[in-house]
Amino acid sequence: MANTNLKVLSYNIYWGGHRQPLEQTIEVIQKSGADLVGLQENVNREYEDQTPEIAKALGFSYIRHAVLDALEEFGAKGNKLRARWTQQAGQSTLTRYPITAQSPGGSGVQVELPSREKVWMFNTHLWHYPYVPYQLLNVEFFEGEAIDPNAADAEEQAILSARIGHETEVNKVLWDIKNILHFEETVFLTGDFNEPSHLDWTEAAAQAGLYPLKVAYPTSMEVTKTGLKDTFREFYPDPVAVPGFTWPAGTYPDSPNSSISDPADRIDFVYFAGKGVKVKNVQRLGEDPETSDIAFPEYPSDHRAVLATFELP
Repeated sequence: MANTNLKVLSYNIYWGGHRQPLEQTIEVIQKSGADLVGLQENVNREYEDQTPEIAKALGFSYIRHAVLDALEEFGAKGNKLRARWTQQAGQSTLTRYPITAQSPGGSGVQVELPSREKVWMFNTHLWHYPYVPYQLLNVEFFEGEAIDPNAADAEEQAILSARIGHETEVNKVLWDIKNILHFEETVFLTGDFNEPSHLDWTEAAAQAGLYPLKVAYPTSMEVTKTGLKDTFREFYPDPVAVPGFTWPAGTYPDSPNSSISDPADRIDFVYFAGKGVKVKNVQRLGEDPETSDIAFPEYPSDHRAVLATFELP
């Protein structure tokens, strides 16, 4: 039996793709050739979910994050809901193939491929502050006090801040995934994690001047401890030779108010787990050939998308 190729895309479309006509966002997904798509920030500034329109244009099935239904029930326009609710509601999974089940915690779906093999797709969008790279560069952005990168305990402070921002959220997703991995199923996890990786902020990368210091970021550590692998670092193992920045993508209008330019980083990920699953290619989709493997003249997001091509046994 021939092996199956599968393309998985993680794509933060930036407030429901509002920077450009939605057709631009749809074009990015179409040209990627993705079979499974984890979208973040599906909700536009009017709290309207763009997932149905995107899925219809692609001819894909989709499922929205459960919190989004709660937003609609309470009436996002009529109630001043906490911004964090809308951020976490703005997630969905789109798939070229039929959805056959949902995970116990609701953050993942089972998809049946043409080969009759079933895989699981999870998607997340972690809270965007405190954002540790900003803290280490003293960039003012919502919450989070500055961290002196030269302090003796700078790494410990950075790890603590990241845990405060993300530990609860990511543990909910990982609990859901562990229930699936117990049965040795093939699993994919996409997302905008709003936190770099311990595989990037290494001592070698710090010495090369890519980052102010080494930080063993806790979220990526927990994800990999669960048994998932970072596709980008599987394909490009050297973070100095290939940093793989996904943020920020070009110039965007709501940059933090700071004289310091926005620090480039890799915060958008595609993780995987599965017996015999191989990473065949990993590409970034973005605004410029110098920063992206697949470039679009009118790229509609402030994040580069990450496209991973897998071979399944």
